[in-house]
Amino acid sequence: MADCGTSFVFILVSIVFMSMTPTSTCQKLTDTEIKHLCSKTSNVGGCYKLLKSDHRTVNVDARGLAEVSVDLASNKANKTHSLLNSFVKATHDSRLKNIYKLCSSNYNDVIRDLKAIKNFLLSGAYKNIPSQVKDASEEIKQCKKVYSGATSDRAHIKKKNQEFELLISIVEVTSNNLNKN
Repeated sequence: MADCGTSFVFILVSIVFMSMTPTSTCQKLTDTEIKHLCSKTSNVGGCYKLLKSDHRTVNVDARGLAEVSVDLASNKANKTHSLLNSFVKATHDSRLKNIYKLCSSNYNDVIRDLKAIKNFLLSGAYKNIPSQVKDASEEIKQCKKVYSGATSDRAHIKKKNQEFELLISIVEVTSNNLNKN
């Protein structure tokens, strides 16, 4: 009799967990599907290489791929934000210091946007993601605009902005894919 009760509880718990999992995103993505998603970015090869270099994409579904893309973008944004802050402290040129501060503020907002995107992914509120992606993209455009006036030897910040633009476009494509399901 105890075995019957235990089995019943196990089955009930299994049903509850299965019903909580969205069926539209549980299917493992193939390399072809990942390449197709990357074809919607500005750099197909760079997108595919970035995603496939992360061990988490080996057996990932659509939501997992979106989570990986957000993590990659968050890591890049945090590193760039830290780098900009170190430039603010290191420079004595008030014009450059102001540029670094403005871009640092932009990246701070991007980090906030990416946290919101991650929360939307976790809660299943996929339809809220595009506006956050747009906000993050606008922040980087502002940084690029401000930074384009800099005549410093910090050309790698421009490169970091370009790298981040690819990452945010990957976030956009992977999250849009969730909205289609």
